[in-house]
Amino acid sequence: MRPSFRCLKAMERIYLRRNSTSFIGIGRMGHEMAFNLFSKQLANDAQAHFVVCDAVPESSRAFAEKFLAHYPQAKLAIAATPEEATLASQTIITMLPSSPHVKSVYTQGIIPVLRKLPPAQTTGTLCIDSTTLDVSVAKEVAAGVIATRAEMVDAPVSGGVTGAKAGTLSFLVGGTKESFKRSESILALMGRRIIHCGASGSGLGAKICNNLILGVQQIAVGEAMLLGQRLGLDPGVLAGVINSSTGGCWASSVNNPVPSALEGYSPPCERDYEGGFATMLMLKDMRLATGVAKQRKSAVPLGEAAEEIYSRVVREQPELGEKDFSSGLNTSSRALAAFLVPPDGESLVSHLRIVDKFSVAPPTTYIGTEFPKVLANPIVEYKQANLTVPAAVASSFIPPEGKVPYDYVFDFTGEIRHDRSEMIQINTTLNVARLIALEAAKLKVKAYVRNQQPFYDTGSSSKSQHTEKEDIKPADTLGIWWHETLRVLAAIDGLNLVILRTGFVYGPYTEYGIRESSFLLIAASYLPFRTAVTSGITVGSVYGFLKKPMKSMWSPGKNPNNTINVIDVAAASWACAEWIAPIGRLEANILAGEEIIFHNDKKKTKEIEGIPSHDQKVVAPLFNLTDDSKSTLLSVGEAITSYFGTTFEFFNFFENATLKLTGDHVEEINEHHVGGWTEMITTSIPPIPNTPLSAYMDSYALAKHVVAFNNTKIKEIVGYQLKRPLFDHETIKEVIDKWKEEGNWPNLQA
Repeated sequence: MRPSFRCLKAMERIYLRRNSTSFIGIGRMGHEMAFNLFSKQLANDAQAHFVVCDAVPESSRAFAEKFLAHYPQAKLAIAATPEEATLASQTIITMLPSSPHVKSVYTQGIIPVLRKLPPAQTTGTLCIDSTTLDVSVAKEVAAGVIATRAEMVDAPVSGGVTGAKAGTLSFLVGGTKESFKRSESILALMGRRIIHCGASGSGLGAKICNNLILGVQQIAVGEAMLLGQRLGLDPGVLAGVINSSTGGCWASSVNNPVPSALEGYSPPCERDYEGGFATMLMLKDMRLATGVAKQRKSAVPLGEAAEEIYSRVVREQPELGEKDFSSGLNTSSRALAAFLVPPDGESLVSHLRIVDKFSVAPPTTYIGTEFPKVLANPIVEYKQANLTVPAAVASSFIPPEGKVPYDYVFDFTGEIRHDRSEMIQINTTLNVARLIALEAAKLKVKAYVRNQQPFYDTGSSSKSQHTEKEDIKPADTLGIWWHETLRVLAAIDGLNLVILRTGFVYGPYTEYGIRESSFLLIAASYLPFRTAVTSGITVGSVYGFLKKPMKSMWSPGKNPNNTINVIDVAAASWACAEWIAPIGRLEANILAGEEIIFHNDKKKTKEIEGIPSHDQKVVAPLFNLTDDSKSTLLSVGEAITSYFGTTFEFFNFFENATLKLTGDHVEEINEHHVGGWTEMITTSIPPIPNTPLSAYMDSYALAKHVVAFNNTKIKEIVGYQLKRPLFDHETIKEVIDKWKEEGNWPNLQA
């Protein structure tokens, strides 16, 4: 007997519902969570179906348009009501503003539909609620869902919009063990840590308890920092004491409410308290905590006091309600470490100490797969330290028992993020380098090599590359303070300084060296993993994947973008140390000394310790380090895009004007970059959702940068020979092959 048409349609609906996920609540958090979830589910199952629903229909439409633009093949529908979303999907996720919204959506929408569904479909349904709400409401709703024989977990999140977008949220889950196991694989597509806290309501209970602590701590930290300032303490010094003592906590070490207290970080206080956890939301969480405490007859006097403080802030200063409630090991240093102590070869040194602000066990920054092999070598010692503190710098120079003092220091410190304030630039670039250099001079270190980033503008109409003798203007606040740091170092008596001024650095780690005994210290901090060329390679791969030309906003003029491989940064650093060690600073100045010209506000020389007078002549050995490609914006773009099988072009006048007039060109451009890259890493075989590589380019990366350095001097005086003389397909392949070995580059072939 053949099945009827009605029977076939019923079977089709059952199949589609089983293979469908509905997401209700497409706000800022829900939008990013759903995008991550759906894209990864689609990568695992091309037949997956998706449904979105929001009280504001425009939110659902905007999400659908964006998602389908990235994944045209996706099967995505918009539900007008929670009832429609429940009928359409066996997995239902809700991310709503607060308790009343959750109660309404479930009791008036989801639960009534579950009661009417056939038993087989109801028992297969899983509801996940990620709203932070009242525990009693969560339990009431869960009981109603479970009474229909469906399953439910509460899974509030930690990590904010940034974590939602990056897929790094933490989920605190309440529900049965069976429901947790079923939800875990789904939540893992949106986060990194999935913790089962117990029965229904336990996830919310855990989050409320955590936020109760946080709310009280933030007030205590604010009071202590204010008291410290009135006692005459420097905020940075006080924060350093707290964070290395028993008062240390997230509210002080990450979210410190006082500007300039955290060198190397940019908490909301550095941005007028924007971009953090809104005071209104903290007030909501404190009310949840005190409310549930009263129900359970658990005294929380500090919580109640904190709630009143936040309430008074919002009541008396409503504008603060939306403000924050507080109202890296870099590529070059890792390459140098691998150069000195190759994972598979003889070491150049008898002992190597690496000093950095980051932890490597467990790692708190990207360190790749080769660097841990270097750290495993018994002659290598890793020391985590806050180099803004003089005592920490001094202790970094004390060798282990039985080891002689350090001969060489390689300084890779400095803040390279362009959006940091002048005070942060001074504290984390100039002051850190000065402290290290003073200690090195006091201990008569034989060689101090300072790595200088290319924060200069040599002029887009350059007909030739600039030599070390020419006066080149630093670019912006970032460049001014990096350049001023050179003057400070050059003025330190007894410092055997060599300045290595690089082009735009790119490349993997290095593995070469010659046997020779020596000792050194690497001080490396504040530099992130990605570089401009790294991002360019990633973005170029996206356009190759999309089969579209990669376009530049800048005209095809000279626009020099001189490059240098990280392998050469490592090898040249060593060569410079070997060059100055036997001859000393005086002879080095005669052979290679250049005046470091003043390019700052004259008032700063009196305000900031260590800065030489504006009319004081300071001289130091200075070498440019670039490859022989004489790269330009055009040549770099063409090399990258041709490697990925596409072309490099320029926007025409009207396109360029339109982009710049909108003011949203950064986000508009990144929509293509990030969307394409997300598709690449999720459709990779296997998927690589946690790669440190990114196709996002901020306004600084998209801006025009012009650097043209002549590399003749280092070849003639130091005798250095480039290891990677050209930026071409071969060196691009070397970089990508290294990322592939690490599992950080997508494999798009079956």
